[in-house]
Amino acid sequence: MPLADPPSYVLTRAERLRRHLRVNSGRAVLGGISVSGITAGFMDATDHDWDLLWYVVLAAAVAAAILAGLGAAGRRLRLLLLVPGAARARTVPGRPHQLELVSTGRGAPVRQVSAARCDDPVYGAGLRVLLGPSRPLLVIPSNRRDVGREHELLLPLFADRERRSRVEMDLSALGIPIPPYVFDRELPEGVQDVDHTLAVKDLVFLPELAAALAGGTGEAGAPIMWPEHCVDPVLLAERDVVVVGGPDTNFWHGALFEPLAREFARPRSSVPLALDMREPGTYPSYGSRALTTMLAGSAAVFPHARGDRVGLDERLYPTHAMVLACRNPYAAAVGRSHWCVFVAGTRSLGTCGAVLALTLMLQQMGRDPQRTFFSEVPTDSARVRAPVSAVLVRVAEVEQAALRRDGVVQGRRRRRHPAEGLDPHYSDSYIPTEVDYLAYEEAGAAPHWATLGRLGPPSN
Repeated sequence: MPLADPPSYVLTRAERLRRHLRVNSGRAVLGGISVSGITAGFMDATDHDWDLLWYVVLAAAVAAAILAGLGAAGRRLRLLLLVPGAARARTVPGRPHQLELVSTGRGAPVRQVSAARCDDPVYGAGLRVLLGPSRPLLVIPSNRRDVGREHELLLPLFADRERRSRVEMDLSALGIPIPPYVFDRELPEGVQDVDHTLAVKDLVFLPELAAALAGGTGEAGAPIMWPEHCVDPVLLAERDVVVVGGPDTNFWHGALFEPLAREFARPRSSVPLALDMREPGTYPSYGSRALTTMLAGSAAVFPHARGDRVGLDERLYPTHAMVLACRNPYAAAVGRSHWCVFVAGTRSLGTCGAVLALTLMLQQMGRDPQRTFFSEVPTDSARVRAPVSAVLVRVAEVEQAALRRDGVVQGRRRRRHPAEGLDPHYSDSYIPTEVDYLAYEEAGAAPHWATLGRLGPPSN
């Protein structure tokens, strides 16, 4: 349902100030105490005495001055004078309704968890937030053969015969005030092109997804699907974006995800990111070999899990994929309200299934005003869970084309795909026909796999 007010996904003044205080309060207090202590030493050396109260006042005044100085260094914090409460900051006009935190024990610190979570109104609202009026843009991988003038590329979409590419992002020249960041990007394997590979299977259900997102209101003459080398940060900041494909096949997956991950890291959010393909390190590494999940109740679904953080390797989970919705970090940096969705699988079959899954979810939510999709993640409190705009999906059934195997012609057929491990009947022609999603249907209960949808009869 459309929001009564224009969508507002950017940080409010109150949220910016609260973030500023959470990041800088520690060093401001340390600076105030240090100045007060040094002053006390000088006063004692000159045989002067102050009451303890004046040293406390001095420490507080210096701490406030440091906070004000650090705030003034940022253009967006100069005029902030008041710190409203967290609840008031999150109920500004145009904000989508936030899913309620789930208390799983008596006396759970729900308010403390809420006050310390990342101020991302899209991530906390469930996937229904994607149904509002939007100008969606689907960013798909490019093939290097499509780029004849590689030297004109603004950013390093391709690497020169290397297995890993280090990317340095500085968008200040484009008017996007995001601090520079660096990440490593693992590149795909393959005999044909070790530098970059367009997985055509990623694109199978994109027309259906485009129709579900646009709802017949797309702008005439404005394409909804763009190859990655045809977009730039300025265009991405002006639109609602869906990034299709993992970091190894789509440059913008890592380029957009890294500033998002940094928002959750500093100040540290009490609610973590549910899904990603990012390995932490000095320089975070992005690849598609493993999907990392941070989902509540993971042990009930993945027996090998030793906690809520689980790595799903492509060798055991080749059809698993992620759908993660958040605020568009480029748009937020320039004061625009747009969302960003990451759709990626450990292999192209999983990515294809994730596109189908997102399409089915949008269609179901469009038909049912009460329907939404989300996952629960653990928080800083063992007794609190947070529902977020993320869904883990897997391909349960596939359709195989007619083929010749071991000298015998096999007709077109559908097969059930094993939940774990490689399929002994695997064919490169597999297309998803049924997808499951990890469902959190009862607050605080263990998740379970549920069928999201199944396509019609086999193709002839």
